[in-house]
Amino acid sequence: MKVVAVLGSPHPDGPSSTIAKEVIRGAKDAGHEVVIYQIDDIDFKGCRGCGYCKQHDADCILDDGLKPYWKDLHECGALIVSAPNYASNVRGDMITYMNRHYCLFTIKDGNFTLRIHPGIKLVGIFSQGNSDPEAYMDNYKWFLGDFQNRAMELQDILVHTGGMPLDPDSEIMTKAYKLGKEL
Repeated sequence: MKVVAVLGSPHPDGPSSTIAKEVIRGAKDAGHEVVIYQIDDIDFKGCRGCGYCKQHDADCILDDGLKPYWKDLHECGALIVSAPNYASNVRGDMITYMNRHYCLFTIKDGNFTLRIHPGIKLVGIFSQGNSDPEAYMDNYKWFLGDFQNRAMELQDILVHTGGMPLDPDSEIMTKAYKLGKEL
């Protein structure tokens, strides 16, 4: 199975990226192919609301750094998204990325047509300074809900809180690896 990972931290060794990489390691050890997109390395724009995707039942027409992502997304069986929490919510670049998924459905004459195969497994990984893992859970669920609205199936949400250890045998890293193995 192809697994697509979109790492949303500007810090490749930050907590959300570190945990995501452990999920990726588990997925690779299970024999899955993994394609990684580092959001800071992608030159992309926000959705323009131009309607091309709806009128032509097509992926986003914007010719930017997300173009190869659409092909991988259509082929994958799992999507891993990770991001730090800035100002009580998912980092802005990741929200812009989320909004670009607008192209994956069309509503014509009251009929909803999904342009991506249903059942893609979804994993959300977030990091925050607040020591309460539930403090921003509504925001994380809102973010992941957009993917679930495209018939992706949430597997788990992992939240790293300030001061939580990231040692290889720590609880969150053990859980992350197991999650990747079970995708």
